[in-house]
Amino acid sequence: MRALGLAAGPMGGFNAAGVDADLLAGTSLRSFVVVNIGKPGENASTDRLPRLEYEEVVTSL
Repeated sequence: MRALGLAAGPMGGFNAAGVDADLLAGTSLRSFVVVNIGKPGENASTDRLPRLEYEEVVTSL
C-alpha cells in the first residue's frame, strides 16, 4: 500500500457487533479488527503533537 501512497492503521475498541450487523449480516464472517486505509495528509508525520514524557503519564506506587 505504501507504494501506492496509502497508509494503514489498526483501530481497536470498536463495536464489533455493530460492524457485523451492518456489514457482515447474512454471512459466517465476524470482525475482530478494523483497519483504516487512506492517503495521509501533507506532512502527516510532522503534524503530530509531541510525545509526553514517561514521568508525565506514569505514576508508580
